[in-house]
Amino acid sequence: MSGSQTVSVIGYTKMAPQSPPATVNELWFIDTQAMFQNYANLRSFSKSNSTETQTTIGGVVFGRKARKQVIHVFFAYAEDLTESNLQFLESSLSSDIELVGNVNIDGQSTLIGNGTFTLQLSSKMLENKNTSEFLDQNVIFNNDHISMEGASCVSKVGFEWSLRAGREQEDVKSAAERLSMASFRFSYLNAEHELVIREHKPETAKQKYMDKFTKGALPYKDVIEFTSMQSLTRDTSNDTEDQKLVPTVKVTKDNKHFTRLVTIGEVVFPAYFGDSSFDLYKRAREALNRRANNTMMVTVNGIRSGRGVTTTTSATYLPPGWISLLHLQLPSKWTENEQRNYRIRLHKLFNLPSSKPCLRLSQSLPLHSESVRLTNKKLIREPHLSISNYQPVGVVTTVKGPYNYHHYMQDGIDDNGWGCAYRSFQTIWSWFILNGYTDKPVPSHRDIQQALVNIGDKEQKFVGSRQWIGSTEISYVFNELLKLECRFIATNSGAEVVERARELARHFETSGTPVMIGGNMLAHTILGVDFNEMTGETKFLILDPHYTGSEDIKTITSKGWCAWKPASFWSTDHFYNMVLAQPPTDTI
Repeated sequence: MSGSQTVSVIGYTKMAPQSPPATVNELWFIDTQAMFQNYANLRSFSKSNSTETQTTIGGVVFGRKARKQVIHVFFAYAEDLTESNLQFLESSLSSDIELVGNVNIDGQSTLIGNGTFTLQLSSKMLENKNTSEFLDQNVIFNNDHISMEGASCVSKVGFEWSLRAGREQEDVKSAAERLSMASFRFSYLNAEHELVIREHKPETAKQKYMDKFTKGALPYKDVIEFTSMQSLTRDTSNDTEDQKLVPTVKVTKDNKHFTRLVTIGEVVFPAYFGDSSFDLYKRAREALNRRANNTMMVTVNGIRSGRGVTTTTSATYLPPGWISLLHLQLPSKWTENEQRNYRIRLHKLFNLPSSKPCLRLSQSLPLHSESVRLTNKKLIREPHLSISNYQPVGVVTTVKGPYNYHHYMQDGIDDNGWGCAYRSFQTIWSWFILNGYTDKPVPSHRDIQQALVNIGDKEQKFVGSRQWIGSTEISYVFNELLKLECRFIATNSGAEVVERARELARHFETSGTPVMIGGNMLAHTILGVDFNEMTGETKFLILDPHYTGSEDIKTITSKGWCAWKPASFWSTDHFYNMVLAQPPTDTI
């Protein structure tokens, strides 16, 4: 591209002036493996039409200028390198990340935005994942893994837009612009820790304002909630007693000829060790602006495509391989097919895998106490990650993705002595929710029993009973309720379980689901294997559903309820059957 031209749009159309990037003499840091993976992810999508086979691929680079870090290299086909897509990408990223460069592949580049540099790449380099060639061609870069860091500051901000009939697109854009211009009026308060983030001058900033909360913090788990307030006065720096703050919800009196669009946006911005109060204020304001812009673009897109004005839901994600959070407004009332097509579009834009879901609502991070949750927030998630001081004996392979720990006595149900297989089933089901394969809630014991009755495996009197079930019934219910296929590993004794360690390792490497194992009148959940090819020594990562205590992670890991177990854990006098639920391969 050169000069100015009209560009295609997610939400609207505008002219995009282009200018060549400036020369950069500073050393930047980039994770080349993450870049190579993004390229592979884009190429994994099937071409949408025959002309795409000849189209060129370019890209945009986002990073943190102050730290000289490249955080994302997003590749796209030339027709997708538009000003509107660029704005949408930026509105979805963390408020400290901005456009820093463009991409040139095989001597062809589509310059867009005001990037600082252009990455010099080749198709062969990207396909072969050749880091040495990249560094030779791009001397200002140092290949390095960039660590995830910082806490997440989160607040709910409500805004209401009145849209005139027939002029909704125009009014949505104007409303978003007005909200952005007024973003200086917003203040964020945390009374518990006496924190206030509001407009002020750089010279009055408090240094290292949140260091006691941010040292060693990670954005997906270390969260500080704020209440958002809006000033009614122009001078927000005036901190006198009569300064008026009200909740950020406006009221529209006349809605006769208007559509009222109410959005509760989840405004999230990072806080790093060493940040001043002014650093945080700038990020908070930018985060609100991006949330407004993202809402506007999704809304306009829905109107232009004939879906009308639709409400959206805020969702925050940590996609696989990312070191920063992704913030989206998801349409709430589109059909499942429309939402699936939209997710495919997002996967391509953000270079996410084409083979597995990453942006289902069930996969969003529950950062706020009022965030959407499809599973019980009181349950312990991924307890095996809290195991410390384990020394592997060989190669370790474990479950891929989050799950919840279901065990005896939860949900007000006394299933001590008969419900272990039900609980193992629920743990596996939670994996399918949290990894985006279903939005259906975890079935209760009664739901499981009713499913077995519905397929004719049990009589009606089975529903509401205290009868135990085994691996065969587990597979039946997965097939009936989720249409999943299950693989079986059958053994004649505990010794044979050990012999199937390689097969289990392959399952965790490929499918990644927890494995239910039944035998000796007991059920357990296998989360991983540790296998030494030379000595044959094997250990199993076991999640025990027979635990009857409270949700205490220290007790669960220290007392062996989630722990690595030796081969002798399995009885040599009993047979065991393992159920390996298979995730679908065509789901996004």
